[in-house]
This record gives sequence, C-alpha cells and structure tokens, in this order.
Amino acid sequence: MAGAMRALGLGGKIGYGIGDFGLNLYWQSILLFIVFFHVDMLGLSAWEAGICFFIVGVWDAIMDPLVGMLSDRARGRLFDRMGRYRPFILLGAVPLGLAFTFCFYPPSWLSPGTSGMLAFALISHMLLRSAYSVVGIPYSSLTAAITRDADERASLTGWRMLFAFSGAMTVSAMLPLLAEYFAAGGGGNGYGPAAAITAATATLALLACGAAVRERGRGLAGGDSAPPPLAGFFPAVMRNGPLLRVMAATVLVHVSLGLLMRNLPYLFKYDLGNASLSGIALPWLTAAGVVSVPAWVALAKWRSKRDCWLIGSAMTAVGCLGLPLLHGLWPTLVCLTIIFIGHTAHAVAGWSMLPDAVDFGEWRCRRRDEAKIYGGASCMTKLAVGASGIVSGWALALVGFMPNVEQAAETVEGFRLLAGLLPSLGMLASMVVIWGYPLDAARHRRIRTFLGRRQPAL
Repeated sequence: MAGAMRALGLGGKIGYGIGDFGLNLYWQSILLFIVFFHVDMLGLSAWEAGICFFIVGVWDAIMDPLVGMLSDRARGRLFDRMGRYRPFILLGAVPLGLAFTFCFYPPSWLSPGTSGMLAFALISHMLLRSAYSVVGIPYSSLTAAITRDADERASLTGWRMLFAFSGAMTVSAMLPLLAEYFAAGGGGNGYGPAAAITAATATLALLACGAAVRERGRGLAGGDSAPPPLAGFFPAVMRNGPLLRVMAATVLVHVSLGLLMRNLPYLFKYDLGNASLSGIALPWLTAAGVVSVPAWVALAKWRSKRDCWLIGSAMTAVGCLGLPLLHGLWPTLVCLTIIFIGHTAHAVAGWSMLPDAVDFGEWRCRRRDEAKIYGGASCMTKLAVGASGIVSGWALALVGFMPNVEQAAETVEGFRLLAGLLPSLGMLASMVVIWGYPLDAARHRRIRTFLGRRQPAL
C-alpha cells in the first residue's frame, strides 16, 4: 500500500495539487466576492444577498451527496479506462468555467435591486454550485484513493493546500484588479470579463490535473467491486466518531469565521476607506497562509493532526479578538494575518483527517464509502458556508450597514465587535469538539495494517 504513494511521485503530487488551484479560483471568488458583487453591483440588500447565499448553500449541500453517490457507482468503458473520479474532472471543467462566468454577467435588461435581478443572482449561483460539486467531490475523493498512509496523506494534503492557497492568493488579487481595470476602461461591469479570465485559468488547471493524475486507489478500496449500497450508510456514519468530530468542528469554524471572511471587502472599503485594498491585502494574507502550510504539515506529522487543529484554532481566536481592540490599517492587517495563518491549519488537518476517518469507517463497519463520505462532509461544509451568509447579512443589518455610503462610526465599531467575538467563540467550540479526536498516527497505522490483512476478503 505504501508503494502506491511512492509510485505517485512528485509529478503526481503536483498534478493533483494543481486541480485545487483551479477549484480555489472559483471557491474563493464565491466566498470573498460574490456577496459583495450581489450587493454593490446587482443592487441587492445585504439581507437579500445573505438569504440568497444561504439558499444556494442548502442547494449545494443537497448536490454534494448526490454527486458522491453517482461517482461511487460510476461504471462503463470510460470509467474502466480512466478511473472512477477523473472523468468528472475532465468532462466538468469547461461547464464549470461557463457557469462561473455567467454569474458575473447579469442581463442588461434587468435593473439593479429588482426581483428579476434577485432571481438572476439566485439561479446563476445555483448553476455555479451544481457544476462545482460535479468536479469538486470526485476531486476530493481522490485523496482517500491514492494512499492509506496517514503521514503520506498529510504530505499530499500539504501539496494540495499549497496549490489551493496559491489559487486563493491569485484570485484575491486578480479578480478585483481586473474588475477595476475593465470598469475603468468604460466597460461598466468590470467583473464580467474579469470572471471570464479567471474561469479560463481555472479550466486549464483542472484539465491539467485530470491529465496528470492516475487513480491507483481502486485496488486499495477493494478493486472494482461494487460500492456498498446506500442502505446502511447513515448508520455507519453515526458509528464513525472521528468523522462526526471532524464534520462538527468544520461546521463550527465555517459558520463563525464566515462572518468575517464574507465581509472582508466591506472591511477594506468602508472601515479602512480603500476598496482597492482587497486586491492588495487579500493576496498578502493568502500568501501568509501558503507560507505556513509546510509548518502545519510538519506539526501534524510531529505531533498529531488533532494538535495541528487545536493550535491553529487558538491562533485564529487570538487574531479575531484583536479586531475590536486594534484599529487602523497595520494593526488590522496583523490581526488578519494571524487569522489566515491559523485558519490554514484547519485546511491541512481537516482534509488529512477525513481520509483517515474513511479508513476508520471501513475498519468498524466493513464498508468503504469514499465519495459518499466526502460528499456528506462537503454537504455539511456547504450548509455551514450558506449559514455564514445568513450570519453575515444579519450582522451587517444589525449594525446599520448601508451600501455605497459612508458608514457611521458605531456601524464600524459594531461590525468589528461581532467579527471578533463570534469567530472566537466558534474557534473555542471547535477545539472542544476536536479534543477527543482519537486517530493518532499509531492507531491509524494499526487500523491500516488490519485492513491490509482483511483486503482479500473485500
């Protein structure tokens, strides 16, 4: 089994990682800019944009398990030749790019702030999330299929996160700067052409990933035998303690920290007084996360993935608590840098814990549900992200935010207070949940050895 990872090699790791570069061009655009675009460009109220984001999050959460079940049961000549997951990446890359571009091109005959514009925002975002699920769930499922070694999964996840954060850094700089450039050239909505360029870049990255990666994990998971039926899946999940802990902690992080992350463009524009800071500060903050990835991977190997999560959550909480206490450009950037570095640990630890939980479920319940588990975990994450949209809209409405006008001092103070306290409480709650995570490297190694002995019977 360890040979599967060695056979993958550096080129395979890079090929796999570049797929998350493409996916994060989309995902970070959704998290950082789409609500801002809906409010400032489409004329929706903050509350309407938050409700829209939540509805789409629920839709996305429904899509993820369905795609997981579909990819688990994929059969046919194409899948026999290319693998269970690669065809979804290769065939879905172009439709995903088109759906993303469509989101930022509202019809010219729709007036800002109307019910028609609200409908466009909702439908276009739902199409984007559907296309994203078709590519993203099979892509994530590859991690569990490539290797069963816990340390190698941390290494592979580290490479993936390097590319993921590089994608986030790229789009956080590229999208607002390109939008400003095209808008200044008399194009009105500069986000449309900026989104088209972003989509073209992401499509090339996903196609390169699909061409480079070779699935080696099907034999690890029982060869080409039929996947276990849906019946029994949910009872198996409820018996998978490590999986439930990871999912619960991830939900807490996304709901609480989403209040800040969804509204960063507002913080730069209305608090710090410079909308163009999004194109300068966000790449810097994401770069800080990129640089920290090797350190978090090393900590996960040296100590444990649980400790990686706990330390990262503590750092994130400290950065959040600094926001209501420290004002001004540089103190705010220092707090945000601490938050981004700490939050990187959640990505490194969470995405490498998840395949270990897949192995735990196979060991305990004698069934392996890679894509269904990834789909379910993604479902919970998307629900949390959608809920963060509601929380973000509620927070802006609570402090009296009004778009495209100078904000009152109490509005800025209120937002900083909420953006500091609520995420800190969420980080603390996630630490309590993840404290009991039982799969350290030694226990996972014993489970993996047991599964290796059981393999002929699968």
